[in-house]
Amino acid sequence: MHIRNLTTTTALMLLSAAAPAGWAHGTDGAAFEHAATSNPATLVQLETVRRATAQFLDEQAAINAGYIDISVFYSNMGHHYLKPTTLDATFELETPEILVYADDPCSGARRLVAVEYAAPVDLLTEAPAGFIGTDDHWTVNHEFQLWTLHVWLYEYNPAGVFASHNLRVP
Repeated sequence: MHIRNLTTTTALMLLSAAAPAGWAHGTDGAAFEHAATSNPATLVQLETVRRATAQFLDEQAAINAGYIDISVFYSNMGHHYLKPTTLDATFELETPEILVYADDPCSGARRLVAVEYAAPVDLLTEAPAGFIGTDDHWTVNHEFQLWTLHVWLYEYNPAGVFASHNLRVP
């Protein structure tokens, strides 16, 4: 099946069937509709990223794979873990440069809430080509001189899957 032949409904059904409990669902149980996209190809890409990064639900698995806690914490985001070997000018869908974890108030452990793509500003004069369509909005982090794009795959974000911040994350 070609991506361009998928309807939004078909893409949503595929995502809902394959998604782990709690992923891409709001408190009202609505499916991945608030992805801020109606582009079926983008929805399929989001599912691809979720499948590729599900192994990092366990923080230790991320560390074992080369992600480093860089001691960067932002409210409404979380703790950032960078894989330095991936930081370049290339957007690689299945290999985000950064994983974002939030403290779980119940267990005290950190839980994966988002992935983040990053590219050095000095390597690109404009944002990298990212997801299919126009729904992803890269921003420049001036402190670190990086183009960045958050993707809230593991914590529902009322502002949308590509929003920079998530008010549901302390």
